[in-house]
Amino acid sequence: MTTVALEAELKRMAAPLVIAPRALDVFLSATHPRRVAKGEHLVREGDAATALYFVQEGILRYYYLADGIEHTGQFFTETMFVADVLALTIGAPCLQNIDVLEAGEVIVVPKPALLAAYDADHGFERFGRRVMEYAMAGSQRRSASLLVLSAEERYARFVAARPDVARRVPQYLIASYLGITPEALSRIRRRRTEGPK
Repeated sequence: MTTVALEAELKRMAAPLVIAPRALDVFLSATHPRRVAKGEHLVREGDAATALYFVQEGILRYYYLADGIEHTGQFFTETMFVADVLALTIGAPCLQNIDVLEAGEVIVVPKPALLAAYDADHGFERFGRRVMEYAMAGSQRRSASLLVLSAEERYARFVAARPDVARRVPQYLIASYLGITPEALSRIRRRRTEGPK
């Protein structure tokens, strides 16, 4: 696959600034595609953050591991960026695990290329800021959802906002993301199907 989708997303996120063509060419030449298999990990807790990943095809997620239990934080589908943002930004070891739920392809953006792009062009700086803003906004939305919404409300919002993910991801991982058990999710789904009595 080509970098057409990546280039389009870079330009969209940098707008209204326009990335200089030479800076864009240098940046894109430093990236490379990587086929990813279901079950493969791109990042494990404790790793150094070496790259930002752009999802060309497939589904990735990040999760935390606590007492042997995986707690899903987010799902990433086509045209989304994923990384352990904290580790990538400050150089601390990764806290998250990032794995592949549906085989596909990512474009690997090495950290040195990303940092060089920030220095080379204000459009890239804006892009980087927007990536961080989206990550922070997503984290805040998720925290608020877990704190103030019922499990049924969280599921309804998830299905409304991410219907493609709801269809493509196993139910036990959706339950993990919602902070409930698979059994509780089954009951919620059954009530939604049956409707009010």
